[in-house]
Amino acid sequence: SRLAMGRLGNDAFLAGLDKHFRNVRTQGSLFVTFKRYKPEGGKFGVPKDKGGEPVCLVRAKLGSKAISTLVSQKEVTRFQASLSTIMKGNMDALKKPEKEKKKKEKKDKVAA
Repeated sequence: SRLAMGRLGNDAFLAGLDKHFRNVRTQGSLFVTFKRYKPEGGKFGVPKDKGGEPVCLVRAKLGSKAISTLVSQKEVTRFQASLSTIMKGNMDALKKPEKEKKKKEKKDKVAA
């Protein structure tokens, strides 16, 4: 379900984010950003809505592919729970830090 300006609905965004996470192993880094956003009218003769409630703009970018969605205050709890489930399920692709290996190698060189 696409919305205005190429943004996805919340469920479609979460499905797209899950797909991006599956592709991240072969295509590089995935960036997810959150930004406070206050929608304003004024385009194409539509009067500006000065009393619009702020929403959260969530963007995910993998290479040149980007998706985004707007999350209203009413939907934050459900969206956050779904997002955390997706992120926890895809954290298995993280690399282990190599700092400990380097420290062990230095200790071995000093001891020798």
